[in-house]
Amino acid sequence: MSNQFFNKINYSACNEDSESELQALSLTKSDTLLCITASGARPLDLLIGKPKKIISIDFNRTQNYLLSLKIAAYKTLNYSEFLSFIGVNNNKTREVLYNRVTLWLSEEVKKYWDTHYHIIEKWLLYSGTWEKLLIWISKLWFTRKKKLWRLLGMKTLQEQKNYWDRHWDNKIWKIFLYLLCNKFLWKRIIKEPWALLISNDFSIYEYIHSRLNYLVEKHQLSENHFANLVFLWKYSENCILPLHLREENFDTIKQQVDKIEIITDSLENIVNREELMKNITAYSLSDFWSYADDSNYSWIWKNIVKYSRNDAKFCERQFLVKRKPDFFSKWIQRDQDLEKKLYTEDNTVFYTFCAWKINNTH
Repeated sequence: MSNQFFNKINYSACNEDSESELQALSLTKSDTLLCITASGARPLDLLIGKPKKIISIDFNRTQNYLLSLKIAAYKTLNYSEFLSFIGVNNNKTREVLYNRVTLWLSEEVKKYWDTHYHIIEKWLLYSGTWEKLLIWISKLWFTRKKKLWRLLGMKTLQEQKNYWDRHWDNKIWKIFLYLLCNKFLWKRIIKEPWALLISNDFSIYEYIHSRLNYLVEKHQLSENHFANLVFLWKYSENCILPLHLREENFDTIKQQVDKIEIITDSLENIVNREELMKNITAYSLSDFWSYADDSNYSWIWKNIVKYSRNDAKFCERQFLVKRKPDFFSKWIQRDQDLEKKLYTEDNTVFYTFCAWKINNTH
């Protein structure tokens, strides 16, 4: 995999709906959760479940630096200041806020953000590779600007779906989407590692097109935070923000951020640490398999089953690389009804789910 990809911030906003993970894992105050850091949204969202501890891991050091910065911001700022600092709201006082936040940063993390302060000064929340791609895509839609605002202004789902079918989902849109879903673009231009692992018989275009149609049919676009990123590249005034950015959850998260332990390491190495693994009771390993080939995937699962406590809970979110650890079905209790429920209700619509409990009685 490209070293360059894992040495920069690739995800900075919330590209998932953690209400699905909270539903699947039913966290309690005795749970120790292992999750992937990515943008930092997931571990912060999952604090709402009030677990005993969250171990947040990422092979990409800069993603962990981003989470460390967000944690420091929670510790230091009030809600309004926090939104301004990360870029939900425009504010010219970020330097003042940053000087306060840095008091909670380690020397290593502070050195990184001192060097990359321009990211904070502009838009921390929209600074990732994925978010920059969405900004670029939105600029290509300037000829459809009026249609976009009309689409986002629809008051009911039926009105929204009718307008989409008649005025948006036309030949031009389908050609644009087809070009955007071209594997060559993702492999050679954007250089996303997961593009190399997608099955040859899996049509990215057909999958994305069908799921976007589902998004329009089932979710009010103006309110859906994922739809806001896809169509506007940012959260609008009407958007229902991701869990960790909502005012009603701010104090809950603020009081618990010290529960998060950040580790920079690969999942392969983590699952081979027996002393650490035997304490984990819940897993949220979102879309990691997009960056692991078949042999790594099997090896990781072998160790999860080998070292996990009985009844450990597991939620896996998959994007375009679809795998199921059925080769370990003897030691896993799968909840297919829950998986279908999450697939149909999740606000980000692109993901399928695997929800399990470990039955490690072998």
